[in-house]
Amino acid sequence: MTKAKVHDVPKAVWLWCVPIPLLIQLGVWQVDNEGKFFSRWIESEAGLIENATAISLIFATTISLRVGLKLFKYVESIYSAWFFFVALVCLGFAGEELSWGQHWIGWDSPDYFAENNRQGETNFHNFNIHFGRVVKSILTLAIVIGGLILPLRHSSDLVHETPIRQFLFFITPTRVCIPAAAFVFGVRLIERVKTWWNLDWDFLAVNLKESQELYIALFLLIYVWSARIRV
Repeated sequence: MTKAKVHDVPKAVWLWCVPIPLLIQLGVWQVDNEGKFFSRWIESEAGLIENATAISLIFATTISLRVGLKLFKYVESIYSAWFFFVALVCLGFAGEELSWGQHWIGWDSPDYFAENNRQGETNFHNFNIHFGRVVKSILTLAIVIGGLILPLRHSSDLVHETPIRQFLFFITPTRVCIPAAAFVFGVRLIERVKTWWNLDWDFLAVNLKESQELYIALFLLIYVWSARIRV
């Protein structure tokens, strides 16, 4: 007997669309000799990378909430709790990226943030540079384990097993998450290597820290989208 086909995120999205943001970033950097267009429309706070990160996270928050609510209604609370937690992570990430709306609406930072935030923005991750690095490192490690290793062990057969194995089936990323996870790890590795050895590579003289945040957001979006389809 053949196994029933498990529907998931379209291949055109999880495989072919994932490299596009980095290709656009590097491509515009190479052709924009003066760097004015690149600085304003690609890497600035109001640029493509920052906005794509926030929008991806907003969609991920919405989808994760829908998955959590559906599981809460039809299954058990332990399933829904996980996706409510993921939604909270995505919402917090999006809020910090947008400085909780300041980048889009453009209000002035309250005095406390203006005086204590390294960039004078209405967010918390710029209060302490080490805090932001720790959070990003934790997310990166979780994505490497959950997005590169665990999907290889993911099986649709788990849905017919014990409650614990069913729970693992729902929360374990599938193989559609592997490309985004690979870019999270790859961009992080290149950025670290450039910093450790003080490498001056012209074709990679871009802000890869922002690129990594975008790929973390894309991973989260594909992950919850996949869960929504399977649920």
